[in-house]
Amino acid sequence: MGGVSVAEKKDLEKEKSEEDITEKVQYLVKYGVLGLILVALLCAGVMYSLHNGKTTMTVYDAKVESQLVGVKSKAAGKVMEILVEDGTHVEAGQVVARVAVNVTEEDIRQLEQTVELSQKNLEQLKQGQTVTVPTYEAGAGSYNPAAQQNLASAAARLQRMNELFEMGAISAVKRDEAAAEYAAAQAAASQSVAPRPSYRTMTQPTDPKIIEQAELQLKQAQAALNNAKKDSQATEIVAPVAGTLYYTDIKEGSEVKPGQTIVRIGDSGSIWLEARLTPEQVEKVRLGQFASYEIEGHELSGTVQEIQPSEEEKEDSAQNTEPKEADGSEDDRRVVKISLPADLSFNLRPGVKATVKFVLDS
Repeated sequence: MGGVSVAEKKDLEKEKSEEDITEKVQYLVKYGVLGLILVALLCAGVMYSLHNGKTTMTVYDAKVESQLVGVKSKAAGKVMEILVEDGTHVEAGQVVARVAVNVTEEDIRQLEQTVELSQKNLEQLKQGQTVTVPTYEAGAGSYNPAAQQNLASAAARLQRMNELFEMGAISAVKRDEAAAEYAAAQAAASQSVAPRPSYRTMTQPTDPKIIEQAELQLKQAQAALNNAKKDSQATEIVAPVAGTLYYTDIKEGSEVKPGQTIVRIGDSGSIWLEARLTPEQVEKVRLGQFASYEIEGHELSGTVQEIQPSEEEKEDSAQNTEPKEADGSEDDRRVVKISLPADLSFNLRPGVKATVKFVLDS
């Protein structure tokens, strides 16, 4: 007969069972390894997050700030033109404005004459005063040597006062006083009976204090002349540092005084990033804390350099009062300064906006 024997049936069942077990093993191997890989990756992600993950705080209204340097007028005059637009970058030494100064050529000529007269006056004083005085031979009568000496001194003083009066250095009152003293000395000397007078010329040294005053007058006159000459050339106003130029209230046609600020420059050599934080945000920030930020598409990083008090805290400190509770107003915000990298590959201008991410401590 063609039927299947019992032994053959058992062999077939055994082969089928072995095939089922093989398929199950292959399935477990295939998907079990994939599951293990997924579990391993999940565990690695959790471990990385626990060990390396950091929480960040983002501030969107930060901006670049810098130290402002005033560009000042060297002399009094009128601003004729401002050559640079507001917000434009300038280099150190670049001419940014021109001023028509008030010093004229006539002013300089008058100052030169004052210096010349002061120089001549000083030279004359150093040479001493030359005077002619009468002398008397010893003889009968009531000759008084002291009266003659007073007359000589009075004559020398009168001559000097006349010279100073002609130069405009003293008033007529002083000159008249010297003339009165000389007349009195003459009267006193004439009362003494003396022999026939003879005359001699003598030089008397000038009082050192008078010479010192004349030297001071010469120095002042020379300084005034030098300043006038310097001011007459101060027509070009140049930028003392490189940076961004900002306008002030001074415009073309404005009158300016010596030392008055015409424009200001945000010094590119002293620049930082500044963010204004609420009291709640400030509590999460500390000095030296790391921060990353984006400026005009550039990814940069730095650290917190300074945390300034709010305007209200400054007022409370100045008035020695207890700090007020923060109410969320603009005055409550605290300025936080963040360092910028040195040697940037692009020009960074003050006023540029930035987005800052503070890395918070876990």
